[in-house]
Amino acid sequence: MKTRSALRIAIALLLAATTLTPASAADPFPMPPEPKWWKQTGITDVRYGVWLPCDEQWKITTDCTQSIKVIKEDGTEVGEMKYKKQPNFDPTTAVQEWQMISSPQGEQIENYSSVKDFGGLAHIWTLPAGVTTTDGSSEVSASVHLMNSSLQIYLTSNDMNKASLPAGYYFQFILKSPGFSKRIKWVLSNVRDPQVSVTGDLITVKGLPENSPAARPNDPVCESNLLKAASTQRNMAVNMVYWDAGNKTSDTRADDVILGTNGWWCLSDFRFDRDSQQIVVKVGNVHFDENGKEIEGWLELKVKGNRARDWWGIDPAIAAGYAKVEVSYDDGTKKVATVTATYDAKNDWINLRAYGFSYSSPRLAVSFKKPAEATKTVAPKKSTIICVKGKTSKKVTGAPPKCPTGFKKK
Repeated sequence: MKTRSALRIAIALLLAATTLTPASAADPFPMPPEPKWWKQTGITDVRYGVWLPCDEQWKITTDCTQSIKVIKEDGTEVGEMKYKKQPNFDPTTAVQEWQMISSPQGEQIENYSSVKDFGGLAHIWTLPAGVTTTDGSSEVSASVHLMNSSLQIYLTSNDMNKASLPAGYYFQFILKSPGFSKRIKWVLSNVRDPQVSVTGDLITVKGLPENSPAARPNDPVCESNLLKAASTQRNMAVNMVYWDAGNKTSDTRADDVILGTNGWWCLSDFRFDRDSQQIVVKVGNVHFDENGKEIEGWLELKVKGNRARDWWGIDPAIAAGYAKVEVSYDDGTKKVATVTATYDAKNDWINLRAYGFSYSSPRLAVSFKKPAEATKTVAPKKSTIICVKGKTSKKVTGAPPKCPTGFKKK
């Protein structure tokens, strides 16, 4: 549970200056006390705190999880997960309480909420038949909550220190929220091939969980370090950010910029810098895994084609060929990451993969700018003149031609 809390804290510290608002007075699942940051958001039609499964019996029909589907890596659908109702859990009388963190300025901030006396038991789901976690369990923890900064989906085994989600499976969440579906800006995650789309009130989130080294609580992973991971497990964390990610991105849609990285532990910057025309990402993690092996950083980024046209003034099919990721570290060291990029015309996405960098906390700057063409030097055109000296004359060719000493141009 400590590891789970620390993981949420990592994202909260990224967005500690942001906020959100309540759903309705007649709430079948009472929200926690209003957090300090809530009114700053100006949002009034979305609930903060825990989102439970959509359930007609509970009268929870919005700001809720409609379904979670398991899909094989080859695209074969395995089935839907089922929510496990606790026999003595009644949403109408449940009490939510905030877990607090300290901001960089030392202020106590409401981070994410949990259900008093139930904790993780309020988030237990059963996997489809034939699918288990690495310790053989058919149950997982799948929580959705509006926290300080974003709406977070968090899917793990029930014992994060000892077990992982099964390998080779995508997990697809469908959330229902008329309010939040209109407010998603950028998306950050720790999964491979992260995907987000919005259709009406429904938000579909899909990703392929990847082994992710986990830091210990309070490890300073946002700074240069030579720390070891507590463990490396496969889980899924997706944060849908509702704040403006840099200059002139207020019109971005949920699927415009989607990030996946194993440096998710310290996303202290994530924006478009219009001055440098780069997507800037500050990531971080421990330097070594639990066995002392240096962790290789990876990043997967999806950028909508219309953003490439707007930000870089270039056709996305061409932009993919100019993808570049510059890596800079706190000590001033710089390098260029190894990059592959393709353009998916069907979905209008540039898919970028970058690797070959390490942690502590590098700053990654992503661009798709076409290099400036070198100015072509045009060779002067040669011409011929006649030069004379007394009765002597000669032809001189050059660019431009010049008469020898003592000769004059005829």
